[in-house]
Amino acid sequence: MSKTRTILNYRGAIEFKTTEILLQKVKNDLETHSIKKVIKKRVYNIMVECIENILKHHIADSYTNIHPYIILEQESDKYLITAGNLISNDEVDILKRKLNNTKNQDKATLVEMYENQINKENILLDKGAGLGIITMALQANSRLNYSFTPVNKQTSIFELQVTVPF
Repeated sequence: MSKTRTILNYRGAIEFKTTEILLQKVKNDLETHSIKKVIKKRVYNIMVECIENILKHHIADSYTNIHPYIILEQESDKYLITAGNLISNDEVDILKRKLNNTKNQDKATLVEMYENQINKENILLDKGAGLGIITMALQANSRLNYSFTPVNKQTSIFELQVTVPF
């Protein structure tokens, strides 16, 4: 059985200042690990994407006490990054579609998807281009695991877990 070490476990409001503090903590901790620099960069970049997604898509619901969260854990052969936040139910199907489009894709296909998306002329018309999802799938070299848990008629908790093997 592998032992899990928690590097970061944050639950609460995520704002610009919070982002700086969380990312600095992750960066400092990763520097102490004796793993390849490329793995450290992947973990850090995925953390950035997760936090940016929370900043962009989190909604507050005065009827719930649900706050965004982000967790970084290390096991013997991988890092686990888990991020969760409250989103509008109107976004669930769109987000599922974007996540399913990256599912089981090889690196070459993900790179092609990224290039196609970034070169779209009407990217501003789409609420979230999905570039973060594609970037995370590329960085992780593995599938993204996710779930949607309905809270009420208006909101659901979106949880994403990204595994970075080393």
